[in-house]
Amino acid sequence: MDMKNDLPYHSIPISPLEVNAPNIIARMVDGLAFRYRWATEGLKQAELSFKPSEDSMDLEKLLHHVYDLCFRTDAKFGGVIEQNKSIQSLESLRASSLQHSSNLSQRLKAMTDSEFTKMMEGDDSQYSFWYTLNGPLADALSYVGQILSWRRILGNPQREGLNVFLGKPPKDL
Repeated sequence: MDMKNDLPYHSIPISPLEVNAPNIIARMVDGLAFRYRWATEGLKQAELSFKPSEDSMDLEKLLHHVYDLCFRTDAKFGGVIEQNKSIQSLESLRASSLQHSSNLSQRLKAMTDSEFTKMMEGDDSQYSFWYTLNGPLADALSYVGQILSWRRILGNPQREGLNVFLGKPPKDL
C-alpha cells in the first residue's frame, strides 16, 4: 500500500466527549495535523528549494522546522525524547510529523485532568506547558499557512474541496 494513504489525519478524528485540558490540547493538535497533512499532500521534491525571498527559509527547511515543533510538543507531553535526526525525505518528514502528532493526541485523550495536572506539576523544565501553546503549536499553525501560501506561489495549490472546518478530505477521495 502507498505510504501516503497510510498517513494519519486523512480526516480529523471524532471529537472527544469530555471537555477538559488534555482533550482541548489534543483537538488543537488534531486540527494542526489535519491541516499539515493536506497542506503537504502533493508537494513535489523539486519545490522544496523554493523560498519566496532571500531572507526566508526554503520549503524544505520549513518542513524540517515543523517536524521539530511536532517532536518537541510530543516530547513535552510525555512522548519520545530522542529525536530522529536522520529524517530527510519529504515523505519521511510528513510521516514523522504526523505520527508525533497522532501519538500526542492519543496520549492526551487518554489522560484525565488530574493526570494532566500531575504531569505538568512534575515538569521541571524551564518553560511550562503554557509556552508550548503560544510557542510551538502556534508557530506550527503559522508555518502550515506559509506552506499553503508558497504552494500557491509555485502554482501547486492545495487540493480543492478540503473542509478544514469539519475536518473532511476532498470529496473525490
